[in-house]
Amino acid sequence: MKKGIALLITIGFIAVLTALIAYMFSISNKTFEEVERIEAKNQNSILLNDVVVILNDYAKELKDSDSLATFLQGPPLFYDQKSDLSLDVKLSSLSNKININSILIKNKKNEYIIKFLENICEKYNVLDSSFFIALILDSIDTDDISIQAQSEINQTNIKFSNSRIINPHHLDTILTYYIDKTNDENILHVPWNKLIYFGKSKDEVLDCDRMSKELTSTLGLGNEGLFTCELINSKEDKEIAKNYNLKKFTNEFSYYVATKVSYKIGSLESDFSFVYDLKTGKVSNIEFFN
Repeated sequence: MKKGIALLITIGFIAVLTALIAYMFSISNKTFEEVERIEAKNQNSILLNDVVVILNDYAKELKDSDSLATFLQGPPLFYDQKSDLSLDVKLSSLSNKININSILIKNKKNEYIIKFLENICEKYNVLDSSFFIALILDSIDTDDISIQAQSEINQTNIKFSNSRIINPHHLDTILTYYIDKTNDENILHVPWNKLIYFGKSKDEVLDCDRMSKELTSTLGLGNEGLFTCELINSKEDKEIAKNYNLKKFTNEFSYYVATKVSYKIGSLESDFSFVYDLKTGKVSNIEFFN
């Protein structure tokens, strides 16, 4: 009898000890993960500052479209043996696309960007252009009043953010909502990444030397192949250039560059992105992915 009780006590003790070890291990894991998270965050901040300093140095030398082309190739892959740091920085122009948020500036509609969206809908067979444009406008304005029936998404989705379309994920929410209300999936065929980007609501310059053929075609420019500023010759093209503020690059106006940074230092791997303004050196839209 005593042996049976002793055995039960021993088994109970082992069970409690096992549970305690598992709990301590769980806490240690969480602590380690938190330390890793903090370390990654600190490293991201350090590298963000370092990359911006490098970009600032290079941006000072940009005078014309040719020097910009060299800049956009980005720095070569960097590796430092002493710190075991590998760093990859990729750059791409954003100012070669239409800023979708500029469709509405201080509650004033930009009729040319509205026309641009109408052209997109016609080109890619989007069936209800009026409703889609209303969705875009209602996603950028700051009120809760629907332009059309059901065009104010935050009336049914309280988590939906108004006042600006922030990024491609935000746009995807709008596209999904459009499809849900219209059963029209043609909108998924639009190559949005070649046509628009998500800046602040303000007038901006469009780089006519680096537009995609999809964009030149949608704008209605005469040459749908490889397009450059020098090809703006006809009366119609000059009118389009004026309406959409097409210009050759100079360092006199803000020019936005998407910057993607990937790095590995020891066992730590992470990446982040931001938008860099060549003129001011200001950084916006910072996103940390790990």
